[in-house]
Amino acid sequence: MKKLSRLSRSIAGSVAIVTGAASGMGRATAHLFADEGARVAILDINAQGLAAVAEEMRAVGAEVLAVPADLASRESVEAAVTQVAAHFGAIDILVNNAGLVIPTTVDADNFAQAWDTSLAVMAAAQAWAVRAALPSLRRSRHPRVVNIASTEALGATR
Repeated sequence: MKKLSRLSRSIAGSVAIVTGAASGMGRATAHLFADEGARVAILDINAQGLAAVAEEMRAVGAEVLAVPADLASRESVEAAVTQVAAHFGAIDILVNNAGLVIPTTVDADNFAQAWDTSLAVMAAAQAWAVRAALPSLRRSRHPRVVNIASTEALGATR
């Protein structure tokens, strides 16, 4: 069958950032990108989990940079992206994957804080990361931004 696209979709040699990479889909995405030959920066607030994922990747020869970052903080997101760009000299792919669950109810005392944190991590951080990565992405031959997030379906069976 004749191919529809003439563009290469290879990410070999690209620099990719994956947020929320200490577990779940972020970890799996980081592993897959490394398997495909990308140099990968992994970001997460969970420094211990991040270190474990980085070690898994290094053990198979992947080039990885682990950057602990609080994605609820604009300054932390900007600093992390700046660190990645300085370390690798480029950013070609940004996968905004971080997500979280803060169990609460709308009438709980902690609802406002849970709401603010959830919006910061799963919405605002995506924009902050894109803005911080934009200078590098604009220089990339094939820049890509992927915005996803997943959380546990708490109470889905009730």
